[in-house]
Amino acid sequence: MIYILSSSFAVAVLTIFSTLINDPTLRSVHYWNQTFQSFMYFMIFIFGFFTFIYMTYVGGFFIQQQKNEFRTYKKLGMSRWIIAVIGFLKTFIVQIIAWLLGMLVAIILQKFVGMMLVYLMHVKLNFGFFLDPMVIWRMLKLGIYSTFLLSLINGVRSYWIVRRQKDSHKLHLNLFFRSIFGIIGLLMFIGGILASLQVFQSVSDTQNIDLALWRVLWIVPLYFIGTYLVIMGFVPLCLYLFDHIKLFSYHGINLVSYKYLRKRLLRNTTIIWFITEMSALALAILVFCYAGYQVVYQNFSGAYPFEVSAISDPAKKIKAEFAKEKTDVTHEYRSKIKRTVSYTFDSSSNQYEPKLISLMSYSDYHALPKRIQNKNPHIGPDDFLELKNDYQSLTPGYRSTKHAVQVKGTKSIKNRSVGSFFPYGYMMFSGYLFVVPDNYYHNVQSESTETYYGWDIKHSDKLSNKFLKKLNQKNKNPYVITVHIGSTLNKSYLYEKDDQKQNHYRPNEYYQNGYVRQADAKHIIDQTSGFFLFLVSIFSIALLIALGSLLTLKVLLRDDNEWHQLKTLKKIGMTERELKQIVRRETGLLFGLPIVFALVQSSLSVGILNLSVNQSAFKPFTVIGSAFIVLYGLTGWLTYILSWRGVKQRI
Repeated sequence: MIYILSSSFAVAVLTIFSTLINDPTLRSVHYWNQTFQSFMYFMIFIFGFFTFIYMTYVGGFFIQQQKNEFRTYKKLGMSRWIIAVIGFLKTFIVQIIAWLLGMLVAIILQKFVGMMLVYLMHVKLNFGFFLDPMVIWRMLKLGIYSTFLLSLINGVRSYWIVRRQKDSHKLHLNLFFRSIFGIIGLLMFIGGILASLQVFQSVSDTQNIDLALWRVLWIVPLYFIGTYLVIMGFVPLCLYLFDHIKLFSYHGINLVSYKYLRKRLLRNTTIIWFITEMSALALAILVFCYAGYQVVYQNFSGAYPFEVSAISDPAKKIKAEFAKEKTDVTHEYRSKIKRTVSYTFDSSSNQYEPKLISLMSYSDYHALPKRIQNKNPHIGPDDFLELKNDYQSLTPGYRSTKHAVQVKGTKSIKNRSVGSFFPYGYMMFSGYLFVVPDNYYHNVQSESTETYYGWDIKHSDKLSNKFLKKLNQKNKNPYVITVHIGSTLNKSYLYEKDDQKQNHYRPNEYYQNGYVRQADAKHIIDQTSGFFLFLVSIFSIALLIALGSLLTLKVLLRDDNEWHQLKTLKKIGMTERELKQIVRRETGLLFGLPIVFALVQSSLSVGILNLSVNQSAFKPFTVIGSAFIVLYGLTGWLTYILSWRGVKQRI
């Protein structure tokens, strides 16, 4: 039953993706035909490939459960080829049922999943049920080919099982060496936890953030290797000690349960470790996806903090158009900046280089909306704030302030905070922007000035395509600012020239945007982020469910020796309640280990996000981690019910 359900789920997801590709509702979305459809084809291929690998692996458990039955047939004189045919036919029937059930579930859920995708993409369309007969026919053909191939593989497995007279002997380490490796693994895992705590502490220490990001590279192998060694050696050592300490072992059923659990754990070490690492990876991907979804919108608001932003010349025409179209402008903001030359330390070249610097007074910055100020570090009237582009946040020295910024004609800026949220949007600025105290601002001898405007608008800005086309002809990129590099800072200067619509700018040239509109990019951001959030979420959830079902099959699969132990316990007088408690402990141990270790390892993603993109990921990690616990908890509970039912019937 587990084999059928797990295979049906994989088939259902694959069928849903296939039906969405040519859905008429989605094809009416502009970017679907251009980009999203091609990417969906690629993801279907990837998902189909791993679905086949998963079915092949799980099919091995299906045959393994019938090992004793096949060997009995062999002892009764049945030919190995006949047994192989039996394995082939059983797999064929089960796979056909799984494909039909999965496709039926996909047809039922297709509209719901499509509505969810449309909602995430913020597309205002009514998603209707659509079923393409060609897609169903292709899926049926794929199911037949896949079923035949999987049945053939399981037929070979059936032949090989009865061909071997004895189970293969694997290399087993004795208790001493396992314990040594387990203690080493525990030390490695604890070292990874301590290093992870240092990564979290580095969030508030801007000078050591770059070092913390490098530290992550060796935390991952500590977790990766340490987890395996702990499961292989340390946990069995604890069970061994509990079995030999009277305080624990002479209490209730502990006298027999510790030894049984230790043998079950040793037999399933590799699969538990594999499920743990894959679960940690899936959790980390989900956290990155959720946080990335937030970062996309954060960057969007960083590029377009106002509905419309403009410099002085286009602003006059835009204001006139607002009045003409009776646009509902709720607030208008205006700030004046000065531009000059500065010597700024470049960590890539490890030297000072002349660059354009823009300066805004604290009074003008303080007059801007709180939503802009709250995105940057808090500063007072006498503080300095340096604003850099957020896409540079992973470069070494991004937040470093140990090198002073030398400004032409005035005092150097030494102590400062570092932020990334530009007033009026980073697309309106070239180079660095500094918010400086008012008296410092007035002392700067500017070589170029500009006034920026920003408008908060209720509903639409009502700027017509005709007006925007006319505005773009002259005012989209009105001029270029060039830094003339002299022999010293005082001999360097700025000069402006009209933009010649050139394709490439030299390193010392900076272009000035005339205006930016939030409406130009909002629908692109909504559709793209929603589409990829949908894909990654579906794939990660599918991975978690697949891993959970894999662990379920491992719990249900017991060898002859383990069944003999349970039957012996029943014969010596152990009650049904006590046997049930042993099965409950077994399921709890095999499911609890992946949950605990996966959560600890994936928590590192929170620190990475806090460091790299200045985005708190604690909330998404809490939500996703809680969902993971609930999902695996439900899977473990169902596994316990199925496991106990099988034990009760067998013994």
